[in-house]
Amino acid sequence: MDNFFGKVLIVFFILIILLAVSSSALAEQPIIWVPLKDIPDVGAVEWGLASFVKRALEEAQRRDAQAVIFEIDTFGGRVDAMLFIKDLIFKAPIKTVAFVNSKAWSAGVFIALSCEKIFITPDGSIGASEPRSGQEDVEKPDPKTVSAIRAQIEALAQARERDPTIFAAMVDRNVEIEGLKEKGALLTLPAYLALQHKAVDGIARTQKEVLEQLGFDGPLISLTPSWSELLARFLTHPAIVPLLLLLAFGGIFLEIMTPGFGIPGAVGITATALFFGGRYVAGLSGWEPLILFIAGITLLAIEILVIPGFGIVGVSGIVALVMSLYLVLRTTRILFRGTVILEMLLYLAIMGVIFLVGLFFLPKNPIWSRLGLQEKVSPPEKNQETSPYRALLGQVGTAKTILRPAGVIEIDGKSYDAISRGEFIRAGEKVVVDEVRGNKIIVIRKKED
Repeated sequence: MDNFFGKVLIVFFILIILLAVSSSALAEQPIIWVPLKDIPDVGAVEWGLASFVKRALEEAQRRDAQAVIFEIDTFGGRVDAMLFIKDLIFKAPIKTVAFVNSKAWSAGVFIALSCEKIFITPDGSIGASEPRSGQEDVEKPDPKTVSAIRAQIEALAQARERDPTIFAAMVDRNVEIEGLKEKGALLTLPAYLALQHKAVDGIARTQKEVLEQLGFDGPLISLTPSWSELLARFLTHPAIVPLLLLLAFGGIFLEIMTPGFGIPGAVGITATALFFGGRYVAGLSGWEPLILFIAGITLLAIEILVIPGFGIVGVSGIVALVMSLYLVLRTTRILFRGTVILEMLLYLAIMGVIFLVGLFFLPKNPIWSRLGLQEKVSPPEKNQETSPYRALLGQVGTAKTILRPAGVIEIDGKSYDAISRGEFIRAGEKVVVDEVRGNKIIVIRKKED
């Protein structure tokens, strides 16, 4: 009997030791604190923030953290970035907690709901998650988009064991909840109602209270965005993207139209690098859009400056630019596709306007001269009486090539280099030698008899 109690006592002490060791090991596991806040007047939920969330979750797994706590304070942001962040958090193989420190509106609702637990400050609120395409003047959002986002948030609420109807009412104005929300309005819950309807798990004033309610004990590690992630947040902001594209288009086309290399070229190249580099750092795309963009600009420059006429090279350049713009402007495969196409067409139209404005306000640019839009006036070199081609004066020939204004003509079976008086003469048209100046033969189009 004594032997039996001795064995039980030994097993008991072993269990105590194991529990102590495991508790000590758990205490050494850190808690990762991740602030997800808007940059005042600049950043919201966009791709730079998505890049930060991805890095934070990878860091938590590397450190074998107890949990990741996301401190949320946002007005919202991009739908595509929101869905990407939602997937990252929901699928993370680690405990996740949201602490709404003031507000989780629009995209912030999805981020909070993606976490296993949600806490909110007493003066906080959560809701108003209706999807918008970015056009503030549009009163009614696209019904298809609303339906898709509503399905997403209902499925997410169901997966997190919360009331799907509550969160659906934050997305869809048509959802009606008796005593809480009327039809035609969006639901936004203050802290006490959010707790009452179990949209959140608790109310906490500070970081310390959140940790106490969760029962976490261990070192706390606060992560902050790196300089590249902050830069990416700025460069991928919806208000900055069109500005960078306009500077890129304007600078590059003005540089093509002016001799040498100057400020427009430097501005265009810098804006292009910032635009595509920001999206690369944010993890939004690879270098393929940049390669297509450079290829498109290069092909258009070759078509305009080198190759006569407009053919397959110019068309290929336009196609490359269209593909590049589509790759960088698209959101998700489902949402706002029409808006992306319209935005892409708008930028192409602006690019054309910049080209035409530069063409007509810079009449001395090489493109103007190449298109034959001004008369080339050459200083008199020699008297036509002493020209070796004086016998050709008044003779009729045929344009063997396009004269724009320079080209080749044929008279009596012989070919001569010639120039027109600024007019565009197609190959095969009849020409008359109007003047000879030294070694230059100047022709005009032959009028019909």
